[in-house]
Amino acid sequence: MFHVEIKVGKSRIHGAGVFANEDISKGELVYTPNHDLDVWLSVKEFDILTDKYKEFFKHYGYLDKNKNMWHLSHDDIRFCNHSKNPNIYAKSFGKIFAKTDIKKGDELLQDYSDFEVLREGL
Repeated sequence: MFHVEIKVGKSRIHGAGVFANEDISKGELVYTPNHDLDVWLSVKEFDILTDKYKEFFKHYGYLDKNKNMWHLSHDDIRFCNHSKNPNIYAKSFGKIFAKTDIKKGDELLQDYSDFEVLREGL
């Protein structure tokens, strides 16, 4: 669940992205996951999916490097794009905080290596 106002829009980085719809202060809590609503699949469960569903999971989800399970968020955080210079970061229990002051209209970006093994091209 986002604790700040956001909107999903066209990203210059990759398709859709998550954008701040208000100014966000450095250190502010931006997002708290609800893992009960998210989809979690074991590697074995992922392997039996059709190619179409695998591509969907690979695009919008990730293989969690700590749990070795595929994860797909139920909400708009799945549109948050990767950056090696992120303005948000994940902390304990998946809570996401602002790494810098973020202005209304800025795209929210995170470093995927915090929680997944990066795929080629990232």
